[in-house]
Amino acid sequence: MNKGKKRLLVLGGISVLCDVVKSAKNRGYYVIVADYLNNSPAKEVADESWLISVDDVDSIVDRCIRQGIDGVMNYCIDPAQKPYQKICERLGIPCVAGYKQFDILTNKDKLAECCRLYGLSVVEEYDVKAIAGMNLDNHPIIIKPVDSRASKGLFVCNSQRNVNELINESLKYSKRKKVLIQKYMECHEVMIKYLACEGEIFLSSMADIYNCTLEKGKRVYMGAHIYPSKFFIEYLEKTNDKVIKMLKSIGIQNGAITLTAFYDEGVFRFFDSGLRMGGGKDWRIVKEICGIDIADLLTEFAIWGHMGDILKIKKVDKAFASKESCILYINAEPGKINQIKGFDEICDISGVIDYHLCHKEGDEIMSLGTADNVVGRIMLVCDNKDKLIKSIQEVKSKIIVKNDRGEDMIAPVYDPNLWD
Repeated sequence: MNKGKKRLLVLGGISVLCDVVKSAKNRGYYVIVADYLNNSPAKEVADESWLISVDDVDSIVDRCIRQGIDGVMNYCIDPAQKPYQKICERLGIPCVAGYKQFDILTNKDKLAECCRLYGLSVVEEYDVKAIAGMNLDNHPIIIKPVDSRASKGLFVCNSQRNVNELINESLKYSKRKKVLIQKYMECHEVMIKYLACEGEIFLSSMADIYNCTLEKGKRVYMGAHIYPSKFFIEYLEKTNDKVIKMLKSIGIQNGAITLTAFYDEGVFRFFDSGLRMGGGKDWRIVKEICGIDIADLLTEFAIWGHMGDILKIKKVDKAFASKESCILYINAEPGKINQIKGFDEICDISGVIDYHLCHKEGDEIMSLGTADNVVGRIMLVCDNKDKLIKSIQEVKSKIIVKNDRGEDMIAPVYDPNLWD
């Protein structure tokens, strides 16, 4: 055990965290990765790994005490948000927020209540009695757990015959055993990111979300994030100040915040949030444009309790809007992956700044509709829209994903020619 270095525990070992671990090591820290898997990608690049689930707070706290851990950080793992706060509290080490802030921003029903309190719009909600007399054929509803992530337990219901069945199925994904029933929204979806530093809150990015769907309209998963959102200026004028006021009022001081909303005929209706970075590695786009690495800021906070020079960090505010950027998702339909090709070649394409793989050859995708369908994500940053469209099309032509029968597994990829 290297006792001369500050020791950082990273919660979760997914592939997107490999670069985060490497960067923390380059900054001089001894990095440990903990999760319940033996072969997590980030464990392979860490100094040490622990076979402990992020939910097992008692075991993690005990081992942190025994091994003299200086800092713990959850960068982008949804299920680790609340355990992270509990671990830090019990160890008496820096945490980006307290129980109250995590409770609001990791529960969809509590987020909605908070939004209404501060004059922000949310998606219309129903109780079971209200939907009993509704014509769901013409007015479908969404049923989802209040506390699940990555679209797990989320169902579209367009028939009274399926209501109880889907509610019971959705409940299986909720630790609180509670679901939210909302109006099914057929409008644009946006994702808004903030960075909080010493009580100041900066708008770090805003993207339009495009879904990946099959011919019959079945959603596979997200297809692309396009930056800046075409609603960016309208959001600044109507909503940004209200959101910042809400975040400050609930006590947000530090950390990365994610909010998602629908753009509904001039109204931003919020429906989900998180007190973490995004799992799509969007911080690479921010770094490429303004030089501020949000992951590195969180690493510094975990060890020292502060992110650094706030005058430099302020550069992150709205900087993303100066370029045209994209996170392109390569999604696959169910099956066993036999071949993945083209990801290394795309690095030579103009505008491609990074990519990461979520699956490897031999993995099996079992169903549709969750983050498990994502084979890889590609980050692009260009000077203008035309260059970005050209680069996306070139990327699409290079990627190959085939199953064990030699068939193409790639679900329809976002078409930039449909940009509206």
